[in-house]
Amino acid sequence: MTPIRLKMQAFGPYQGAVEIAFSGLRGKLFLITGSTGGGKTTILDAICFALFCRATGGRRTWQDMRNLSAGEDVPTAGDFVFSLGEEQYRFQRSWRWHKVRGSGRMEMRDEHQCSRRNGEQWELLASGAESRVREYAQRLLGLTCEQFSQVIVLPQGEFRKLLLSNSTEKSKIFQTLFQTEKWERITKCAQSMAEDLEQRCGFGERRRSSLGGTGAFAESYGGGV
Repeated sequence: MTPIRLKMQAFGPYQGAVEIAFSGLRGKLFLITGSTGGGKTTILDAICFALFCRATGGRRTWQDMRNLSAGEDVPTAGDFVFSLGEEQYRFQRSWRWHKVRGSGRMEMRDEHQCSRRNGEQWELLASGAESRVREYAQRLLGLTCEQFSQVIVLPQGEFRKLLLSNSTEKSKIFQTLFQTEKWERITKCAQSMAEDLEQRCGFGERRRSSLGGTGAFAESYGGGV
């Protein structure tokens, strides 16, 4: 996955609309740097929110990430465009407070959608429920939010968490990352065939020994006559 563009609004420390054009950076390797609290991790969080509607590691929600200085009419939004192979995809999320007409009561309104570039237009792939768009991201990338955080985004402390995780957790992460399920199936199939051949070989050895013993007895019995 190669990031192309990220837009944020009323997100974390970014009160207004902010756009980061990754495609304008030279080369494929770049560094996100700055002082503590400057919003470095927030950039990674915004990418994760656009894809999975969760912050890196899945610990924070939209309410946690909304900029407290933003006006009620300003939505918290994330818009992420990236390429995967030859295709380009766009994931958009927005969250706002909405005043219910006639009651004055405030309620949350959220919108979620993902699209694929088709020429100069964007072809809608999924929209509506937050989970529907999140599940599409999981199928597209082959990773959950937690796995994406650990092996792709690598926020502060998460890579250390991966290194210190037990063998079972590491196995699940690397199995998903490198898509080794088919090789595991092939290995199990080969083991099953080997066990079957071993059993058949043992049966054949026992039968050969049995037939060999009978032959020797017949020969000895015939000689006596």
